[in-house]
Amino acid sequence: MYTPEWLTRFAKDIAGNIVMSPEHGSVIQEYRKNYGITQKELGQLMNLRRETISRIENGKVNSTVYFIQNFVGALAIAEATKAYCKGHEVEFPFLERIAKEFGISSNKLDQILGIALEKLEV
Repeated sequence: MYTPEWLTRFAKDIAGNIVMSPEHGSVIQEYRKNYGITQKELGQLMNLRRETISRIENGKVNSTVYFIQNFVGALAIAEATKAYCKGHEVEFPFLERIAKEFGISSNKLDQILGIALEKLEV
């Protein structure tokens, strides 16, 4: 397993916060905004329309386990990228292996890295 323990805890905490909240959508929206990801960008990562992301965030459509898993994986990769850029806590070459552990394809990894690096405040 290539995923550092702190990153696994990070992902579990986010997933737990989403699942345990009576308002999944608002929690998803809060995390999305905290990471500077637009609805359009999230839609592209999830292969969904921006309008569908809006419906999920507004509680009009329930998020699926698959959606939550991919959303959490994307945030974990973004967090690992931030950690790498700030303090080299994660070796950059391992990001692809970590992404696989979260079920994220290399194509989606490239998108996540692009978004994370664009939004990064070093």
